[in-house]
Amino acid sequence: MSEFDAGNFCYYKSSMMSHASLMGIMGTRFDMVIIGKSKSESETVWFNIESELKRLNRLLNRFDPASEVSKINKIADHQQIRVSDEMWQILNNCKFYHQETFGLFDITLKNFYAIQFHEHNKAVSFLRSDIHIDFGGYGKGYALKRIKGIVEDAAVHQCFVDFGNSSILGVGHHPFGDAWKVSIENPFDAGQTADEISLRDMALSVSGNTPSYSGHIVHPKSGSPETRRKLVSVLMDDPLDAEVLSTVFLIAAESEKEQLRKSFKIFDVKEYNF
Repeated sequence: MSEFDAGNFCYYKSSMMSHASLMGIMGTRFDMVIIGKSKSESETVWFNIESELKRLNRLLNRFDPASEVSKINKIADHQQIRVSDEMWQILNNCKFYHQETFGLFDITLKNFYAIQFHEHNKAVSFLRSDIHIDFGGYGKGYALKRIKGIVEDAAVHQCFVDFGNSSILGVGHHPFGDAWKVSIENPFDAGQTADEISLRDMALSVSGNTPSYSGHIVHPKSGSPETRRKLVSVLMDDPLDAEVLSTVFLIAAESEKEQLRKSFKIFDVKEYNF
């Protein structure tokens, strides 16, 4: 079975609409709707996106022992490990986010400064044996940014991308509206909608806790898990910025939030307490 066949693709000729999905990628489900393209054009876009998602999963998924991040986590505490050019760029990008968010974004969840960057050979090592890298608050945003580039290169002007109901991209608008509508559901009260957000050439990221998935976001300065019944949504042009900041806003102090609003081009940020 080819990588393309592993996904699910359907095309509706009368409306020039395609729907494609992929299960179990980066630990969740990926769905995409494309409007206004022929079947062959839509298939090509989907094939490129599915291939890219699987490639990134092999790069960033620490639960895959064959992934590059898993190899780093296995070796870097006792010796330097040279990384790919893309991983080097990603790690330096994570360093930027760590600095710009007052240390609140931390892929080690403990001490980002325990990652040593060896510029001369693009290698990394860890100063502590209890350190590992986790791209859980970064990977989907990075993937969505890559997908946005694929969509733009293919001249797709109307599409909707849903990555695990938490990382979403809306390009153009719904065929029967002026935007793509996204409902923010109250995870603690089934059937209750907390908000409805309109997306038009924007990315939305939602972070927080649910009854079945709580405490997964850790404050790197205190080491304490965030357990409040709370969600944060961030609306931005850049899907990766949105992904990072939705987690950061969940644990940031009010003074830090004010500074983040000045440092990043945030279209809107909302907090929901349940």
